[in-house]
Amino acid sequence: MKIFSESHKTVFVVDHCPYMAESCRQHVEFDMLVKNRTQGIIPLAPISKSLWTCSVESSMEYCRIMYDIFPFKKLVNFIVSDSGAHVLNSWTQEDQNLQELMAALAAVGPPNPRADPECCSILHGLVAAVEALCKITEYQHEARTMLMENAERVGNRGRIICITNAKSDSHVRMLEDCVQETIHEHNKLAANSDHLMQIQKCELVLIHTYPVGEDSLVSDRPKKELSPVLTSEVHSVRAGRHLATKLNVLVQQHFDLASTTITNIPMKEEQHANTSANYDVELLHHKEAHVDFLKSGDNHIGGNSREGTFKETVTLKWCTPRTNSVELHYCTGAYRISPVDVNSRPSSCLTNFLLNGRSVLLEQPRKSGSKVISHMLSSHGGEIFLHVLSSSRSILEDPPSISEGCGGRVTDYRITDFGEFMRENRLTPFLEPRYKIDGSLEIPLERAKDQLEKHTRYWPMIISQTTIFNMQAVVPLASVIVKEAMSDEDVLNCQKTIYNLVDMERKNDPLPISTVGTRGKGPKRDEQYRIMWNELETLVRAHINNSDKHQRVLECLMACRSKPPEEEERKKRGRKREDKEDKSEKLGKDYESDKPWQESERLKGLLDREKEELAEAEVIKDSPDSPEPPNKKPLITMDEMPTVEKAKGPMSLLSLWSNRINTANSRKHQEFTGRLNSVNNKAELYQHLKEENGMETTENGKAGRQ
Repeated sequence: MKIFSESHKTVFVVDHCPYMAESCRQHVEFDMLVKNRTQGIIPLAPISKSLWTCSVESSMEYCRIMYDIFPFKKLVNFIVSDSGAHVLNSWTQEDQNLQELMAALAAVGPPNPRADPECCSILHGLVAAVEALCKITEYQHEARTMLMENAERVGNRGRIICITNAKSDSHVRMLEDCVQETIHEHNKLAANSDHLMQIQKCELVLIHTYPVGEDSLVSDRPKKELSPVLTSEVHSVRAGRHLATKLNVLVQQHFDLASTTITNIPMKEEQHANTSANYDVELLHHKEAHVDFLKSGDNHIGGNSREGTFKETVTLKWCTPRTNSVELHYCTGAYRISPVDVNSRPSSCLTNFLLNGRSVLLEQPRKSGSKVISHMLSSHGGEIFLHVLSSSRSILEDPPSISEGCGGRVTDYRITDFGEFMRENRLTPFLEPRYKIDGSLEIPLERAKDQLEKHTRYWPMIISQTTIFNMQAVVPLASVIVKEAMSDEDVLNCQKTIYNLVDMERKNDPLPISTVGTRGKGPKRDEQYRIMWNELETLVRAHINNSDKHQRVLECLMACRSKPPEEEERKKRGRKREDKEDKSEKLGKDYESDKPWQESERLKGLLDREKEELAEAEVIKDSPDSPEPPNKKPLITMDEMPTVEKAKGPMSLLSLWSNRINTANSRKHQEFTGRLNSVNNKAELYQHLKEENGMETTENGKAGRQ
């Protein structure tokens, strides 16, 4: 049971021998007042720090970051080694602060360059570090007390960081051997003691620091396991800012930290109070604050080049805060932060701004689209936290509709089939061991993954994208073909399914083809079956490598798809007949649509001609020189009317109406007698006068118009 990791205990061993008093040879300008200097005054010479000063400052920066982010359960024990080991603090929580360490280091003072180097050694500090790791901390004691009889399950792991100036690689190997032997001896002592704990795992980090401009006598080496208990790594670093950068990188590795750079922070200039400039501040925090970035793949990682090293940092943009921020934001996590450059003016201003009760929202930088606010900086109880805001759907809201997924507003998902798919692939306890064909033990998890892979080789998600999965006739084949091994009965069922599909095609049965997004009646029957056969072949070919019996199913399918010549000829005739029916149907629809227009045009023309004839007749009658009006045409019976020739086309609406009126009128009156007795359609008038007077009608001039 791993309760305490290597980060629970960290022992710093800093060399205090005379050679650590040597200058690091990295100069710092001490006299900064260059513009206002009076003439004639000699400027102050630049200064340089010693190796000891660089080591202490870098280790203190390591401890500061650790204390800011982990104020509890992460402990540091500081040891100075010269002629003996000087332990500056203990594992108690009261001693875990920078003030105690700085006061103790001030009491130790810088190394004496005139001391005897033979009397000083870093080995004293390494031995004391192993002793310190064997001691029980308050948190370990509390855990052992709670477990009682299982107290041995409490782990004791730690890390030793040694900063020294080694002579060579052989000197480094000697230091590693010393630590390994010391751990072995102290584990024996701890086994017989109730106040000590055996070291289960120890990480030794050797940092060889040397002045700038010199060649390193020690080579870097990555982490290497020297024994089941001890691992070691070697770093050769130049002193000064290079050593500080190295320890900054190590503290991130040791405590799983990540970097976030806040950009576009508006700040007023000291020299020009009316103007402002944008600054950047880099913060360190636990890497879990970037989990959402890593999941989405949109991590906005940028690189900061520091002395040739590439450092990853997530860039977030400053949002202008509101004056009174009393809103409650939905947060998924809160993590303490620590500025990287704590003494810089931008970091100091940001820290004071947040400690005064203000909150700052941070957004992800995007080139287009709406901004996404993903984090918030706020202080609680005098400590600053980086809050992770939920940029996705909240668990407090209603679950999303299935039509609001990645595919857009798709509504025809195979939901019922997917539920059946989940039931078929449920995970259950696997009690009895099974063995593969080669005799090796089959791992249940791997078998489950393999089954899931087989079932999803071809599984359309949308109803409109599949035909065979919408057909009940294909179910026997689709449920069997995904098996790893098929029996003879399974092969027979698959073949029966294929023969049934062939019979359906011969009968020209309809298929459940989706017509969503298509115009008209959709594809023709032959095209529907072609789509169905292609999809069925895709399904079978996806599992062809499972066994030889899967190959037999594919052979049966291909044999049924290759139709004989007479079948192809029958299909061609069927296609031609369907095309002819479609054309005739289309022409019929066109004629029906044009017929009313043609009839209306013909009727309009006849009415116009009748109007013209009537107008001409009126003009002739009213004119003084007009001749006698023409004889009226005698009424013609329906029997004498000429029949309409069928070759002239369909009868007009006017003709139909006239025939109907004439037929009806002929039944209502008796025909004129004169017309019945006429000769060549001419009848004599006043015949009774002729009979009485014995005179011709033409003689008295009273003959009527003939």
